[in-house]
Amino acid sequence: MQKAIYLILILLPFFVNAQTDCDFFSHKTIHIEKTNINSVASDMGPAFVNDELWYSSFTEDEIKELSKGKTKGIFYHLNTLATDTNGNIKGSAKPELTQSSERLHAGPISYCKATGELFVTLSNGEEPDVKNVIFKKAKIRLKIVIAKMINGTWTITEDFPFNSSKYSVGHPAISTTGDTLFFISNMPSTLGNTDIYMSVRENGKWTEPQNLGNKINTPANEMFPFFSSEGFLVFASNGRKTGATDLDLYYSCISGDTFTKPVPITELNSEFDDFGLVIHNNAEVGYFNSQRKGGEGDDDIYKVIFEEKEYKLELLVRDKETQLPIPFASVTFNDGVKLTTDANGIVKRNLDYETDYTASSGIKGYMDGSISFSTSGSNYGILKQVIDLEKLEVGKIFTIENIYYDFDKWNLLPESKIILDKLVQIMKENPGLKAELGSHTDSRGSDAYNMKLSQKRSESAVNYIISNGISKERIIARGYGETQLINQCSNGVSCTEEQHRMNRRTEFKILELTK
Repeated sequence: MQKAIYLILILLPFFVNAQTDCDFFSHKTIHIEKTNINSVASDMGPAFVNDELWYSSFTEDEIKELSKGKTKGIFYHLNTLATDTNGNIKGSAKPELTQSSERLHAGPISYCKATGELFVTLSNGEEPDVKNVIFKKAKIRLKIVIAKMINGTWTITEDFPFNSSKYSVGHPAISTTGDTLFFISNMPSTLGNTDIYMSVRENGKWTEPQNLGNKINTPANEMFPFFSSEGFLVFASNGRKTGATDLDLYYSCISGDTFTKPVPITELNSEFDDFGLVIHNNAEVGYFNSQRKGGEGDDDIYKVIFEEKEYKLELLVRDKETQLPIPFASVTFNDGVKLTTDANGIVKRNLDYETDYTASSGIKGYMDGSISFSTSGSNYGILKQVIDLEKLEVGKIFTIENIYYDFDKWNLLPESKIILDKLVQIMKENPGLKAELGSHTDSRGSDAYNMKLSQKRSESAVNYIISNGISKERIIARGYGETQLINQCSNGVSCTEEQHRMNRRTEFKILELTK
């Protein structure tokens, strides 16, 4: 059985093309709101149908009869409410499928926009008792029928071929393409009380139902499946918490040829039954059922608002020496975004998750500065970063990072030109600036050779700067060889490669600075 379901998953074009977003819930902030559609009895099974929200409930007269203890002749009826383009309900409810479901329990349902089909759960028999548990406990047999809109009326056109008088088939969840139907059943192959199954439509015919296996199903109840347009399966289960019997909501994603391990939707789960989650195509609004405290009746329908969790950046640009903010400094990010600091030296922006960033800033009178940071592994919320800029002053020496040359050569590498371009920009922003570009080596090699090599490297960098529009009178090349080591690694001293690397540096010295 398990191999069969995996084979279907492999062969299904729908699953091959689905863009599964298994991070949907982890990247959302979830808010729960009460709705004004609940009665003092049970209101269940929300589902989106075009620009409507469908659900099942009792009439006011039936609710009065239930309050007296009567159960015979009382049925769940389907109702519809208009929704706006964002899935928010408006207006008042109206009944649907009244003739087709007369003297039958109706709902939950699932709608396929691509095929125009409405998959409806109906009780598979007349005059069943109602005890507000028929959908959750499967006390009566259920069946699935398929309806279409004909001349403005929803009309049942066919029965799902695997309905049976011996067991229940219900709670449909159709894929967006109409090729795959998930549903619940307690047919003989069930692992527990009720399991989730799937059937694939091939050439207009539904294949033999396949149990989703013990990755999804437990020895208890799995119910109310919903297959999101985002490509994940949502369902309710009361077999996954030790010692608990209430239904909780879980989700699982298609991963290769199987489902991922179900994950509880903790923000929606309570100590009472929580089930029947449906999500609007905009992925911003949904509805679900809960028996949690504070509701109007037995099972209530709640609205869910899904807000994208955000990373927000607050980047301060400040003077390195005074620690004072620098207003109106330009900030450029590696994703092409360009901003300017406000009067408090701060820029703010939203960031994408799991993304690496580099931010560079510059302003007249300062050396450019940069910082790297990432949202990978970071908590959602505000990331605070600082770029310290060093003021340009006569006699000040700045070490220029990341100017590279091949061994024993002085030709500039492409990555070195990127750094030198920043020096070009600084000199253009400060036309009164004259500078020396000094190149230094480590102590390995002869003193004379290192002096010559450093001079050639310095000249190579200066020539590049001049070629980009800076007058040769404003920039001087100077090679220092190993005459200005910054540590103890002189001739004959054993040092690590890292210690030698510290001496191999390029420095930018301010010789003159006029306004």
